Amino acid sequence: MKELLTEAWEEALEGLVLHQQRQVLYLNPKAAELLQVKRERVVGRPLLLALRDHRLEALALHGGERTLQVRGRTLRAKALPGRLYLLDETELHERLVALEEATQALAHELRTPLAGMGPLLEVLTPKTREEKEVLDLLKAEVARLSRLVRDLSLTQPGPKRTFVLQELWPRLQKLFRERLEGRQLEVHLPHTVHTDPEALFQILLNLLDNALKYGRDPIRLLSREAAGGLRVEVRDQGPELPDYEALFLPRHRGFQGGAGQGLGLYLVRRIAQGLGGEAYAHREGEENVFGVALPLH
Repeated sequence: MKELLTEAWEEALEGLVLHQQRQVLYLNPKAAELLQVKRERVVGRPLLLALRDHRLEALALHGGERTLQVRGRTLRAKALPGRLYLLDETELHERLVALEEATQALAHELRTPLAGMGPLLEVLTPKTREEKEVLDLLKAEVARLSRLVRDLSLTQPGPKRTFVLQELWPRLQKLFRERLEGRQLEVHLPHTVHTDPEALFQILLNLLDNALKYGRDPIRLLSREAAGGLRVEVRDQGPELPDYEALFLPRHRGFQGGAGQGLGLYLVRRIAQGLGGEAYAHREGEENVFGVALPLH
């Protein structure tokens, strides 16, 4: 068994450094490649000689997980007692930079037509109650798209106001009306929050859209106080997923067996950070939880 494990790590795509009392015991070929060292020159010698980076040494000694720029590469490093794992995310980082450039170009192209749609809708005069409902929905969608363009163009969040979260539900309900038929959905949004309502609406739209596509009933949309802040979450009864954090990467979709390319959770995280919060996903009991943590006040 020991021989098989050694052989596996010799061929692994992830770097591994084993150490004890600040001395290198072992590093596999991938770690040697990422750290740009020769194994025979560092095994049995001080850990810093192999890592050649005080940030990596501190991480290895004290534990934790960080993404660092090391010798021209973007490395995701995770440290456990006596073990340092290294994953090369240089290509991913380059894709993220390219994506940021593309989204800014897209936002620039969309900004002009959206600016003209709002005034055109304002001059329309509905003749019936149904026409007014449709027109109000179109106006709300144009406002939402304008908000999304602002997010894509990396501008600051829009105006904040104090409102009850439940206020956002009727808009969501209209957009998802057909998809909600026959589904088990529980909504509990009693909290009051001071934030940008359009940004939070976009977050809930993306979270609920993914749950309806890939989740399993019952689905719960709720808010709760935790750790001095406010959590707004969408929960479903789907199977446990292997890697929740990866779902926030662009062009990654892994909800309950779904496949394809998407930006839903990537945008959720970006918008949440713009509001001073953070997005998260994890397993809790029998539920998959996708949500955002926001300042309560």
